[in-house]
Amino acid sequence: MGARTSDPGLLDRPNAETHMKQTSQHPRRGVTMIEMMIVVVLLSLVSALALPKLNFAQFKTDDSVRAVRTALQTAQRLAITRQFDVIVSFDTTKQQIRIVEDLNNNYAIDAGERVTYVPLDQGVKFAAPAQGGVVGPVSASVVGTNVLTISGLPSVVFLRSGSASSYVEVYLTANGNDGGSEWRSVQVTQATGRTVWYRWLVNLWSKASV
Repeated sequence: MGARTSDPGLLDRPNAETHMKQTSQHPRRGVTMIEMMIVVVLLSLVSALALPKLNFAQFKTDDSVRAVRTALQTAQRLAITRQFDVIVSFDTTKQQIRIVEDLNNNYAIDAGERVTYVPLDQGVKFAAPAQGGVVGPVSASVVGTNVLTISGLPSVVFLRSGSASSYVEVYLTANGNDGGSEWRSVQVTQATGRTVWYRWLVNLWSKASV
């Protein structure tokens, strides 16, 4: 047999399996915190541009007008069930409602009578709409056929029968802009004490469903 000769090139050629093992031992480069923060910021900017702008003033005004209506409804139910008058006053300076349980039915706040306050949402206020009210022009945020003034505040009294002392319209808004979409109104019917609320839509008052 002839002598076996080895190919020097074969000795120097790296084994494929050994090369793969050596390559796999090098760790992959991870994502840095700065890179992650940049991605989050970019996603936030894209989302802000893609989403429509929400009018939070409308949501606040809707919430406040529902609170006003609920306060009036609660006062009426209280007058019927407890059989004493309940006074609802509108503080147009502090932007809140005052409810007085008038135990002796004298249209005044006496010692021992419970007084509750219901504030409007921040940024919402009582105001007179320049575009006109639900049934005609108005000169104040609280108007009606026989609105009372009790302790310096415009007021309506719910009687033990459930009726109200006056027909009343209450107006509120988030910014006070004439003709703005943030105007709301609550209407009280004198004979029944029933309340409904309205939303101003561009050029007319529309009765709300809830």
